[in-house]
Amino acid sequence: MTQAEALAILKTGANALITGEPGSGKTHTVNEYVSWLRSHGIEPAITASTGIAATHVGGMTIHSWSGIGIRERLTAADLDAITSKEYLSRRIGKTSVLIIDEVSMLSGEVLGMVDEVLREVKGNELAFGGIQIVLVGDFFQLPPIAKAGREASFAFESEAFRALNPLILYLSE
Repeated sequence: MTQAEALAILKTGANALITGEPGSGKTHTVNEYVSWLRSHGIEPAITASTGIAATHVGGMTIHSWSGIGIRERLTAADLDAITSKEYLSRRIGKTSVLIIDEVSMLSGEVLGMVDEVLREVKGNELAFGGIQIVLVGDFFQLPPIAKAGREASFAFESEAFRALNPLILYLSE
């Protein structure tokens, strides 16, 4: 798929995974989409799986953005504490497009927690509270981050990913 074809699909509001080999234009396509969104008065939430990746995309970590922090799982009390923070509720509430870069480094468990938080804050049982999710990354490059001695599942193995059912936009040129 060309970058232009992927961009046209993103403009429809579809949930998507932008993937492809290194140098295929994933970052360029996302940057073009962000510019298009901003020209239409939409400010996307730009996040990444790690701090270094977040600085490269001019965003913040998905952990910080969603309020999950370094948790390995969410209890009902954790979810309550996160959703009661006014700044998080406001940030998530106004978001209509969420971009997560380097998604291959995000475990299925973390993606599931983000889904839970967004559903709760948005008051919407659709996947990720009904907002457009744009995942970016190459699952053949970098594996999910796990704590020492543990193995993490890939984001695409999670129920949250299945519920999202993103279009796979494989950039080939």
